[in-house]
Amino acid sequence: MTKKIAYSNGMRVVVENIPFLRSVCVGIWVRTGSAMENDENNGISHFVEHVMFKGTTEMSALEIANAFESKGAIINAFTSKENTCYFYKCVDNDNEFCFSKLSEILKDSVFDAKELDSERKVIEEEINMVDDAPEDICYDVLASALYGNHPYAKTILGPKENVRKFVKCDVVEYMKQQYTADSIVVAFAGNVTMEQADVLVRRYLCGFEERHQKSLIGEVEYKPTIKTFIKDFKQANLMLAYPSISISDEGNEIQSLLSVITGGCMGSRLFQQIREKKGLAYSVYSSPARRVNCGSFNVALNINSVNTVGALTATLDEIEKIAESGIADDELMAAKAQLRASIVFGQENVQSIMLSLGKNLSLADSVFDIDQTVEKINSVTKAQINDFARKLFAKKPALAYVGSECGANFDKILRR
Repeated sequence: MTKKIAYSNGMRVVVENIPFLRSVCVGIWVRTGSAMENDENNGISHFVEHVMFKGTTEMSALEIANAFESKGAIINAFTSKENTCYFYKCVDNDNEFCFSKLSEILKDSVFDAKELDSERKVIEEEINMVDDAPEDICYDVLASALYGNHPYAKTILGPKENVRKFVKCDVVEYMKQQYTADSIVVAFAGNVTMEQADVLVRRYLCGFEERHQKSLIGEVEYKPTIKTFIKDFKQANLMLAYPSISISDEGNEIQSLLSVITGGCMGSRLFQQIREKKGLAYSVYSSPARRVNCGSFNVALNINSVNTVGALTATLDEIEKIAESGIADDELMAAKAQLRASIVFGQENVQSIMLSLGKNLSLADSVFDIDQTVEKINSVTKAQINDFARKLFAKKPALAYVGSECGANFDKILRR
Protein backbone atom coordinates (compact mmCIF):
# COMPACT_ATOMS: atom_id res chain seq x y z
CA MET A 1 0.00 0.00 0.00
CA THR A 2 1.27 3.46 -0.92
CA LYS A 3 1.39 6.19 1.74
CA LYS A 4 2.43 9.84 1.63
CA ILE A 5 3.53 12.46 4.15
CA ALA A 6 3.81 16.21 3.55
CA TYR A 7 5.94 18.06 6.12
CA SER A 8 5.37 21.62 7.24
CA ASN A 9 8.48 22.83 5.37
CA GLY A 10 7.10 21.50 2.06
CA MET A 11 9.17 18.33 1.78
CA ARG A 12 7.18 15.24 0.79
CA VAL A 13 7.75 11.52 1.35
CA VAL A 14 6.06 8.62 -0.42
CA VAL A 15 6.40 4.95 0.53
CA GLU A 16 5.39 1.72 -1.18
CA ASN A 17 5.80 -0.98 1.46
CA ILE A 18 6.47 -4.43 -0.02
CA PRO A 19 7.14 -6.55 3.08
CA PHE A 20 7.88 -9.84 1.30
CA LEU A 21 11.00 -8.35 -0.34
CA ARG A 22 14.45 -8.07 1.24
CA SER A 23 15.50 -5.02 -0.78
CA VAL A 24 14.81 -1.30 -0.58
CA CYS A 25 15.20 1.40 -3.25
CA VAL A 26 15.23 5.03 -2.15
CA GLY A 27 15.37 8.15 -4.30
CA ILE A 28 15.80 11.75 -3.21
CA TRP A 29 14.17 13.81 -5.96
CA VAL A 30 14.83 17.51 -6.45
CA ARG A 31 12.48 19.36 -8.77
CA THR A 32 15.17 20.98 -10.87
CA GLY A 33 16.75 20.32 -14.26
CA SER A 34 17.67 21.91 -17.56
CA ALA A 35 14.17 23.39 -17.98
CA MET A 36 14.97 25.70 -15.06
CA GLU A 37 18.24 26.97 -16.54
CA ASN A 38 19.21 29.86 -18.78
CA ASP A 39 21.90 30.31 -21.44
CA GLU A 40 24.53 31.28 -18.88
CA ASN A 41 24.05 28.30 -16.56
CA ASN A 42 22.71 25.64 -18.93
CA GLY A 43 24.15 22.34 -17.73
CA ILE A 44 24.53 23.27 -14.08
CA SER A 45 21.82 20.88 -12.81
CA HIS A 46 23.73 17.97 -14.33
CA PHE A 47 27.05 19.42 -13.13
CA VAL A 48 25.75 19.61 -9.56
CA GLU A 49 24.55 16.01 -9.76
CA HIS A 50 28.05 14.88 -10.73
CA VAL A 51 30.05 16.87 -8.19
CA MET A 52 27.70 15.89 -5.36
CA PHE A 53 29.63 12.62 -5.11
CA LYS A 54 33.12 14.18 -4.92
CA GLY A 55 33.42 14.48 -1.16
CA THR A 56 31.69 15.68 2.01
CA THR A 57 32.94 17.14 5.26
CA GLU A 58 33.34 13.57 6.54
CA MET A 59 33.98 11.43 3.43
CA SER A 60 36.21 11.62 0.36
CA ALA A 61 34.91 10.59 -3.05
CA LEU A 62 36.54 7.17 -2.59
CA GLU A 63 35.04 6.78 0.87
CA ILE A 64 31.59 7.57 -0.53
CA ALA A 65 31.94 4.79 -3.08
CA ASN A 66 33.35 2.38 -0.51
CA ALA A 67 30.59 3.15 2.00
CA PHE A 68 27.85 1.92 -0.33
CA GLU A 69 29.84 -0.90 -1.91
CA SER A 70 30.80 -2.23 1.51
CA LYS A 71 27.09 -3.01 1.94
CA GLY A 72 26.66 -4.37 -1.57
CA ALA A 73 24.44 -1.38 -2.37
CA ILE A 74 24.00 0.27 -5.75
CA ILE A 75 24.13 4.07 -5.86
CA ASN A 76 23.51 6.34 -8.82
CA ALA A 77 21.92 9.59 -9.95
CA PHE A 78 20.43 11.19 -13.04
CA THR A 79 19.32 14.58 -14.30
CA SER A 80 16.37 15.25 -16.60
CA LYS A 81 14.74 18.41 -17.88
CA GLU A 82 12.64 18.70 -14.71
CA ASN A 83 14.23 16.53 -12.03
CA THR A 84 17.51 15.54 -10.44
CA CYS A 85 17.34 12.22 -8.61
CA TYR A 86 19.89 10.61 -6.26
CA PHE A 87 19.10 7.00 -5.42
CA TYR A 88 20.36 3.72 -4.05
CA LYS A 89 19.21 0.12 -3.80
CA CYS A 90 20.25 -1.98 -0.83
CA VAL A 91 19.38 -4.92 1.41
CA ASP A 92 16.68 -3.85 3.87
CA ASN A 93 18.92 -4.23 6.93
CA ASP A 94 21.30 -1.62 5.50
CA ASN A 95 18.68 0.98 4.65
CA GLU A 96 19.40 3.34 7.55
CA PHE A 97 23.14 3.25 6.89
CA CYS A 98 22.67 4.00 3.17
CA PHE A 99 20.07 6.70 3.79
CA SER A 100 22.35 8.45 6.28
CA LYS A 101 25.19 8.47 3.74
CA LEU A 102 23.02 9.71 0.88
CA SER A 103 21.62 12.45 3.12
CA GLU A 104 25.16 13.46 4.04
CA ILE A 105 26.01 13.76 0.35
CA LEU A 106 23.02 16.05 -0.23
CA LYS A 107 23.62 18.21 2.85
CA ASP A 108 27.38 18.27 3.44
CA SER A 109 29.20 18.09 0.10
CA VAL A 110 32.21 20.43 0.07
CA PHE A 111 32.77 20.88 -3.69
CA ASP A 112 36.55 20.98 -3.55
CA ALA A 113 38.04 22.92 -6.48
CA LYS A 114 40.39 20.11 -7.54
CA GLU A 115 37.54 17.60 -7.51
CA LEU A 116 35.38 19.94 -9.58
CA ASP A 117 38.16 20.34 -12.14
CA SER A 118 38.54 16.57 -12.35
CA GLU A 119 34.82 15.96 -12.74
CA ARG A 120 34.30 18.61 -15.41
CA LYS A 121 36.66 16.56 -17.60
CA VAL A 122 34.41 13.54 -17.06
CA ILE A 123 31.37 15.57 -18.07
CA GLU A 124 33.15 16.81 -21.20
CA GLU A 125 33.76 13.16 -22.15
CA GLU A 126 30.07 12.49 -21.59
CA ILE A 127 29.26 15.34 -23.97
CA ASN A 128 31.70 13.85 -26.50
CA MET A 129 29.93 10.51 -26.16
CA VAL A 130 26.55 12.11 -26.90
CA ASP A 131 28.05 13.92 -29.88
CA ASP A 132 28.78 10.47 -31.35
CA ALA A 133 25.25 9.16 -30.62
CA PRO A 134 22.86 10.27 -33.39
CA GLU A 135 19.70 9.22 -31.54
CA ASP A 136 20.65 11.32 -28.50
CA ILE A 137 21.43 14.25 -30.77
CA CYS A 138 18.09 13.83 -32.50
CA TYR A 139 16.17 14.11 -29.21
CA ASP A 140 17.98 17.38 -28.47
CA VAL A 141 17.28 18.68 -31.97
CA LEU A 142 13.64 17.65 -31.62
CA ALA A 143 13.28 19.58 -28.34
CA SER A 144 14.68 22.66 -30.05
CA ALA A 145 12.31 22.20 -32.98
CA LEU A 146 9.29 21.88 -30.68
CA TYR A 147 10.00 24.41 -27.93
CA GLY A 148 11.97 27.15 -29.67
CA ASN A 149 13.57 29.48 -27.12
CA HIS A 150 11.87 27.94 -24.08
CA PRO A 151 14.24 26.29 -21.56
CA TYR A 152 12.70 22.91 -22.45
CA ALA A 153 14.75 23.18 -25.64
CA LYS A 154 18.02 23.29 -23.72
CA THR A 155 20.21 20.21 -23.49
CA ILE A 156 20.61 18.50 -20.14
CA LEU A 157 24.42 18.34 -20.35
CA GLY A 158 24.79 21.95 -21.48
CA PRO A 159 27.59 23.30 -23.70
CA LYS A 160 31.25 22.58 -22.90
CA GLU A 161 32.02 26.26 -22.42
CA ASN A 162 29.55 26.38 -19.52
CA VAL A 163 30.85 23.19 -17.94
CA ARG A 164 34.40 24.58 -18.07
CA LYS A 165 33.48 27.73 -16.15
CA PHE A 166 31.32 26.40 -13.28
CA VAL A 167 33.01 26.83 -9.89
CA LYS A 168 32.03 26.20 -6.28
CA CYS A 169 30.16 29.48 -5.82
CA ASP A 170 28.00 28.68 -8.86
CA VAL A 171 27.12 25.28 -7.41
CA VAL A 172 26.38 26.67 -3.95
CA GLU A 173 24.21 29.50 -5.29
CA TYR A 174 22.29 27.18 -7.59
CA MET A 175 21.61 24.77 -4.73
CA LYS A 176 20.51 27.65 -2.52
CA GLN A 177 17.91 28.59 -5.11
CA GLN A 178 16.80 25.13 -6.22
CA TYR A 179 17.49 22.62 -3.44
CA THR A 180 14.74 23.88 -1.14
CA ALA A 181 12.52 21.75 1.06
CA ASP A 182 9.46 22.33 -1.10
CA SER A 183 11.32 21.03 -4.16
CA ILE A 184 12.28 17.69 -2.54
CA VAL A 185 10.44 14.37 -2.68
CA VAL A 186 11.82 11.25 -1.02
CA ALA A 187 10.50 8.01 -2.53
CA PHE A 188 10.88 4.65 -0.75
CA ALA A 189 9.98 1.27 -2.27
CA GLY A 190 10.53 -2.20 -0.84
CA ASN A 191 10.69 -3.64 2.66
CA VAL A 192 10.30 -0.36 4.52
CA THR A 193 7.30 1.09 6.34
CA MET A 194 6.09 4.68 6.36
CA GLU A 195 6.95 4.89 10.05
CA GLN A 196 10.55 3.81 9.35
CA ALA A 197 10.84 6.21 6.42
CA ASP A 198 9.51 9.08 8.52
CA VAL A 199 12.13 8.43 11.21
CA LEU A 200 14.95 8.36 8.64
CA VAL A 201 13.89 11.59 6.96
CA ARG A 202 13.49 13.45 10.25
CA ARG A 203 16.79 12.09 11.58
CA TYR A 204 19.04 12.58 8.57
CA LEU A 205 17.48 14.87 5.95
CA CYS A 206 16.30 17.86 7.93
CA GLY A 207 18.02 21.16 7.33
CA PHE A 208 16.79 22.28 3.93
CA GLU A 209 15.36 25.77 4.16
CA GLU A 210 11.62 26.33 4.37
CA ARG A 211 11.21 28.66 1.41
CA HIS A 212 9.90 28.55 -2.11
CA GLN A 213 12.08 27.44 -4.97
CA LYS A 214 13.05 30.56 -6.92
CA SER A 215 13.13 29.25 -10.48
CA LEU A 216 10.07 27.44 -11.77
CA ILE A 217 9.22 26.30 -15.28
CA GLY A 218 7.50 29.04 -17.29
CA GLU A 219 4.49 28.66 -19.55
CA VAL A 220 5.13 26.84 -22.80
CA GLU A 221 4.20 28.11 -26.24
CA TYR A 222 4.65 25.39 -28.82
CA LYS A 223 6.53 26.52 -31.92
CA PRO A 224 6.83 23.38 -34.08
CA THR A 225 9.51 23.78 -36.72
CA ILE A 226 11.83 21.61 -38.81
CA LYS A 227 15.45 21.27 -37.71
CA THR A 228 18.27 19.17 -39.12
CA PHE A 229 21.75 18.18 -37.98
CA ILE A 230 23.81 17.04 -40.94
CA LYS A 231 26.70 14.72 -40.19
CA ASP A 232 28.00 11.65 -41.97
CA PHE A 233 26.64 9.03 -39.59
CA LYS A 234 26.19 5.51 -40.93
CA GLN A 235 22.47 5.67 -40.12
CA ALA A 236 20.02 8.52 -39.81
CA ASN A 237 17.45 9.36 -37.15
CA LEU A 238 14.13 11.01 -37.90
CA MET A 239 11.67 12.15 -35.23
CA LEU A 240 8.28 13.82 -35.12
CA ALA A 241 6.73 15.51 -32.07
CA TYR A 242 3.03 16.42 -31.93
CA PRO A 243 2.16 18.91 -29.14
CA SER A 244 0.14 17.02 -26.54
CA ILE A 245 -0.94 16.87 -22.90
CA SER A 246 1.00 17.30 -19.65
CA ILE A 247 1.64 14.78 -16.87
CA SER A 248 -1.30 16.18 -14.85
CA ASP A 249 -3.89 16.38 -17.65
CA GLU A 250 -6.79 14.01 -18.07
CA GLY A 251 -6.37 11.55 -20.90
CA ASN A 252 -2.93 10.12 -20.27
CA GLU A 253 -4.28 6.56 -20.36
CA ILE A 254 -5.96 7.35 -23.68
CA GLN A 255 -2.70 8.71 -25.07
CA SER A 256 -0.73 5.72 -23.79
CA LEU A 257 -3.10 3.29 -25.52
CA LEU A 258 -2.90 5.30 -28.73
CA SER A 259 0.89 5.10 -28.53
CA VAL A 260 0.82 1.30 -28.13
CA ILE A 261 -1.38 1.02 -31.22
CA THR A 262 0.63 3.55 -33.24
CA GLY A 263 4.16 2.36 -32.54
CA GLY A 264 4.48 0.93 -29.07
CA CYS A 265 4.95 -2.76 -29.82
CA MET A 266 5.81 -5.25 -32.57
CA GLY A 267 2.16 -5.53 -33.59
CA SER A 268 1.72 -1.75 -33.88
CA ARG A 269 0.74 0.02 -37.10
CA LEU A 270 4.12 1.67 -37.66
CA PHE A 271 6.25 -1.38 -36.81
CA GLN A 272 4.27 -3.62 -39.13
CA GLN A 273 4.07 -1.17 -42.03
CA ILE A 274 7.41 0.64 -41.88
CA ARG A 275 9.72 -2.15 -40.75
CA GLU A 276 8.07 -5.51 -41.41
CA LYS A 277 6.24 -4.89 -44.71
CA LYS A 278 8.30 -2.14 -46.32
CA GLY A 279 11.70 -2.57 -44.66
CA LEU A 280 12.24 1.19 -44.47
CA ALA A 281 13.56 1.37 -40.90
CA TYR A 282 15.55 -0.69 -38.47
CA SER A 283 13.48 0.64 -35.57
CA VAL A 284 10.31 2.69 -35.42
CA TYR A 285 8.36 3.52 -32.30
CA SER A 286 6.09 6.08 -30.65
CA SER A 287 6.17 7.34 -27.07
CA PRO A 288 4.45 10.12 -25.14
CA ALA A 289 6.66 12.66 -23.33
CA ARG A 290 4.76 14.04 -20.34
CA ARG A 291 6.07 17.15 -18.65
CA VAL A 292 4.89 19.55 -15.94
CA ASN A 293 2.85 21.91 -18.10
CA CYS A 294 3.24 20.49 -21.59
CA GLY A 295 3.91 17.29 -23.45
CA SER A 296 4.38 15.71 -26.84
CA PHE A 297 3.53 12.53 -28.73
CA ASN A 298 6.78 11.44 -30.35
CA VAL A 299 7.46 9.14 -33.28
CA ALA A 300 11.06 8.02 -33.90
CA LEU A 301 12.69 6.15 -36.80
CA ASN A 302 16.21 4.78 -37.24
CA ILE A 303 16.79 4.60 -41.00
CA ASN A 304 19.24 4.63 -43.87
CA SER A 305 19.36 8.21 -45.13
CA VAL A 306 18.41 7.09 -48.65
CA ASN A 307 15.07 5.89 -47.23
CA THR A 308 14.25 9.19 -45.51
CA VAL A 309 11.52 10.38 -47.87
CA GLY A 310 9.93 6.95 -48.18
CA ALA A 311 10.00 6.27 -44.43
CA LEU A 312 8.59 9.68 -43.51
CA THR A 313 5.87 9.49 -46.16
CA ALA A 314 4.83 6.00 -45.07
CA THR A 315 4.80 7.09 -41.43
CA LEU A 316 2.56 10.06 -42.16
CA ASP A 317 0.28 7.78 -44.21
CA GLU A 318 -0.25 5.51 -41.21
CA ILE A 319 -0.81 8.45 -38.87
CA GLU A 320 -3.41 9.86 -41.27
CA LYS A 321 -5.19 6.50 -41.43
CA ILE A 322 -5.48 6.43 -37.66
CA ALA A 323 -6.72 10.03 -37.55
CA GLU A 324 -9.25 9.57 -40.36
CA SER A 325 -10.46 5.97 -39.95
CA GLY A 326 -9.79 5.29 -36.29
CA ILE A 327 -8.72 2.08 -34.63
CA ALA A 328 -10.22 -1.40 -34.58
CA ASP A 329 -11.75 -3.22 -31.60
CA ASP A 330 -9.08 -5.91 -31.60
CA GLU A 331 -6.35 -3.26 -31.61
CA LEU A 332 -7.85 -1.67 -28.50
CA MET A 333 -8.12 -5.00 -26.68
CA ALA A 334 -4.50 -5.90 -27.50
CA ALA A 335 -3.26 -2.43 -26.50
CA LYS A 336 -5.01 -2.63 -23.14
CA ALA A 337 -3.40 -6.01 -22.47
CA GLN A 338 0.03 -4.66 -23.44
CA LEU A 339 -0.28 -1.57 -21.28
CA ARG A 340 -1.64 -3.43 -18.27
CA ALA A 341 1.16 -5.98 -18.49
CA SER A 342 3.88 -3.34 -18.75
CA ILE A 343 2.55 -1.62 -15.62
CA VAL A 344 2.31 -4.89 -13.69
CA PHE A 345 5.81 -5.93 -14.76
CA GLY A 346 7.14 -2.55 -13.65
CA GLN A 347 5.60 -3.04 -10.22
CA GLU A 348 7.70 -6.16 -9.74
CA ASN A 349 10.91 -4.11 -9.66
CA VAL A 350 11.60 -1.88 -6.63
CA GLN A 351 13.62 0.59 -8.69
CA SER A 352 10.80 0.97 -11.23
CA ILE A 353 8.33 1.51 -8.39
CA MET A 354 10.56 4.14 -6.79
CA LEU A 355 10.93 5.95 -10.11
CA SER A 356 7.15 5.99 -10.70
CA LEU A 357 6.42 7.19 -7.18
CA GLY A 358 9.07 9.91 -7.21
CA LYS A 359 8.32 11.30 -10.65
CA ASN A 360 4.55 11.44 -10.17
CA LEU A 361 4.72 13.08 -6.75
CA SER A 362 7.45 15.51 -7.79
CA LEU A 363 5.92 16.67 -11.06
CA ALA A 364 2.19 15.99 -10.74
CA ASP A 365 1.76 16.03 -6.96
CA SER A 366 -0.03 12.70 -7.24
CA VAL A 367 0.60 9.20 -5.90
CA PHE A 368 0.82 6.45 -8.48
CA ASP A 369 -1.86 3.81 -7.79
CA ILE A 370 -1.68 0.67 -9.91
CA ASP A 371 -5.30 -0.36 -9.30
CA GLN A 372 -6.64 3.07 -10.25
CA THR A 373 -4.42 3.17 -13.32
CA VAL A 374 -5.55 -0.27 -14.52
CA GLU A 375 -9.18 0.73 -13.92
CA LYS A 376 -8.72 3.85 -16.05
CA ILE A 377 -7.09 1.80 -18.81
CA ASN A 378 -9.96 -0.69 -18.82
CA SER A 379 -12.54 2.11 -19.06
CA VAL A 380 -11.06 3.75 -22.17
CA THR A 381 -13.31 3.43 -25.22
CA LYS A 382 -12.53 3.27 -28.90
CA ALA A 383 -14.42 6.54 -29.42
CA GLN A 384 -12.18 8.31 -26.88
CA ILE A 385 -9.02 7.16 -28.62
CA ASN A 386 -10.34 8.07 -32.05
CA ASP A 387 -11.33 11.55 -30.84
CA PHE A 388 -7.95 12.05 -29.17
CA ALA A 389 -6.11 10.90 -32.31
CA ARG A 390 -8.08 13.24 -34.60
CA LYS A 391 -7.25 16.25 -32.45
CA LEU A 392 -3.63 15.24 -31.81
CA PHE A 393 -2.67 14.46 -35.40
CA ALA A 394 -4.43 17.56 -36.74
CA LYS A 395 -1.67 19.62 -35.12
CA LYS A 396 1.51 20.57 -36.92
CA PRO A 397 4.38 18.37 -35.69
CA ALA A 398 7.95 19.39 -35.04
CA LEU A 399 10.48 17.42 -37.08
CA ALA A 400 14.11 16.60 -36.38
CA TYR A 401 16.50 14.86 -38.75
CA VAL A 402 20.04 13.79 -37.85
CA GLY A 403 22.19 12.12 -40.48
CA SER A 404 23.95 12.60 -43.79
CA GLU A 405 22.49 14.87 -46.45
CA CYS A 406 19.38 13.18 -47.87
CA GLY A 407 17.87 15.84 -50.13
CA ALA A 408 14.43 15.60 -48.52
CA ASN A 409 12.09 18.58 -48.67
CA PHE A 410 10.66 18.07 -45.19
CA ASP A 411 8.45 21.14 -45.30
CA LYS A 412 6.80 19.98 -48.51
CA ILE A 413 6.25 16.46 -47.19
CA LEU A 414 4.63 17.73 -43.98
CA ARG A 415 2.38 20.14 -45.92
CA ARG A 416 1.07 17.53 -48.37
